[in-house]
Amino acid sequence: MKFKIKINETTDFEYIKKELNKVKNSNVKEIPLNYIRRITMFLGIEEIQGTGSSIRFYHKSLESDRYFNGYFQIHKIHKGGNKEEIRKSDFVRYLYPVLLKIIENIENE
Repeated sequence: MKFKIKINETTDFEYIKKELNKVKNSNVKEIPLNYIRRITMFLGIEEIQGTGSSIRFYHKSLESDRYFNGYFQIHKIHKGGNKEEIRKSDFVRYLYPVLLKIIENIENE
């Protein structure tokens, strides 16, 4: 699967949800981190320096959530140079649900 996403002034949440579902249902083991970063930037998610091989994210709509308290994180895999990826299993288990929750929170504001 090619990981390309077009984000411009006409991009909406439905398009992002479709992209997230495509990734979730894809037959790959790893996902380029830059692909995920484009989605998180569109959603207004702030990337915060994590420790070691983790990346932390912050979104205001998760502040009142007692589980997230505004923050969530994911483990990244270094592939040499500046190539970073995340495991698809981590995406499905950790990122996918929280990204959908953020979209839902934004839509309900």
